[in-house]
Amino acid sequence: MDYFNLLLDGGLGDINWESLITPSATAATAVTPKATFASVRDKEQADLEASKTSTSKVDERTQARAKLGLPPTQTKKVEPAPAPSFVDPQDVRDPVTGLTPAQTAAKKALDEAVSVGAALGIKTKTNAATPGNVPTVTVTGFPYKGKTVVSRVDNRDGTFTVTYSDGTSEITGTKIITSRTTTQPSTTDTTLTSQITTNVDVLKSMLRGMGFNSAIIDSSTSFLLSLLKDGLDYDNAVAIFLNSRDYTLKNGNKIESPFYAQYGFYNEGLARPKSPAELYNAVEGYKEVADLYKLSSKFTSADYIKNYIKNNVTVAKFAENANMARLKGINADPAYLEALKQLDFIKEGADLTDFFMDPKIGQEKLEQNRATAAFSAEAIRRAGSGITFSGQRFGQTTAGLMALGLSEAQIGVQAAQGFENIAQNLAPTVKLEQIYNREAPATAETIQKELEAQEFQGTASQRRRLLAERETRAFQGKAGVGRFSLGTYRQGLL
Repeated sequence: MDYFNLLLDGGLGDINWESLITPSATAATAVTPKATFASVRDKEQADLEASKTSTSKVDERTQARAKLGLPPTQTKKVEPAPAPSFVDPQDVRDPVTGLTPAQTAAKKALDEAVSVGAALGIKTKTNAATPGNVPTVTVTGFPYKGKTVVSRVDNRDGTFTVTYSDGTSEITGTKIITSRTTTQPSTTDTTLTSQITTNVDVLKSMLRGMGFNSAIIDSSTSFLLSLLKDGLDYDNAVAIFLNSRDYTLKNGNKIESPFYAQYGFYNEGLARPKSPAELYNAVEGYKEVADLYKLSSKFTSADYIKNYIKNNVTVAKFAENANMARLKGINADPAYLEALKQLDFIKEGADLTDFFMDPKIGQEKLEQNRATAAFSAEAIRRAGSGITFSGQRFGQTTAGLMALGLSEAQIGVQAAQGFENIAQNLAPTVKLEQIYNREAPATAETIQKELEAQEFQGTASQRRRLLAERETRAFQGKAGVGRFSLGTYRQGLL
């Protein structure tokens, strides 16, 4: 440091220039006094302070060498001491299984799931795991999805040979080892009865898991017990319960499936039968909607439901129709009701709900009828302007608008605008037709058709164009316009 001050003061004196160029061996090999550190953090702080001191000295030396035009001294970078290693307990693997605590917990949960699934008849396969990893499990079969019974042969020893639809077969039932002469129930009899009772509880739990309610399941207990006592396993007992009308027991007795009696029979006569779940959800859904909107019980009768299913009326559409019937009943629009009557959709206002909930027509036909009624109502609303009703023509026009993608509401709006324009222009056009075509004037109905074509199909009326030209020529050069001039009847046209 004395050398640096002397140099900066301009006094060269007896300076040892070699010491300015290369640090002395003493300075380079200086030993840092030993210190005692209470912790790693104290040591790191001390290392940081020492580093700052060393850096300060290097900076001073570099500045002095720069004044003499010498390059900076190359210093050796001191790497900080590595931090002590820390092992997370969650990373410590079991010396036997090679799994971490988290993996051990996951495997335990997986084993429990496999055990519960086995009790419910769910078949699984545990895949081999690589060292240090949890094995995976593949579900290979559900008790309610799979094969159906093709034949069942009594082996006359308490067991049966069951052949399935995929060509496989298996032995079911309990083989009788010894015969009994006593009529008193034995311990084996009691155990077997208890086992079957437990099995039917498992079977009922499976059906609840498939979404069926307790009412149909509990009312089917006797049927399900009979199937299990006859030697059927879970898969086939469920398949017969859901898909078969009846089943013949080994003693020759025929039993009918309660599910078929309540839901399955709706598939009769259908070209494309519904699945058991589809039938159940549709029937129960219709009933819930009927309760919500307080519909007559006839709308959930077997005949009505059968037609709803046949015509693919979904529960959502069923609810939409019921709500629309409610809203139209509250609104009680006379023009709308009159349109329904003139279209022969209803006989009187009390039939409004029947119109919306008609089971004999498909949803597409109902939507077309609703749109036609909305269109026709706007014409009836302006009957005082000379507009006449034509159910056939209005139905055709509505079908064309629906083909363009317009909804019932959009068709109603367009009909209101179009018939308003027609109402304003029909009478003036008819009057001009009578003036300029006295010998064979077109009827008001013909002119209305042409105006409808212009409003709803975009077809310009040639008759109106010619009348407009003749009207212009007739009043050309005269002041003002006549009472039937185009200034009156052209207003509002497209």
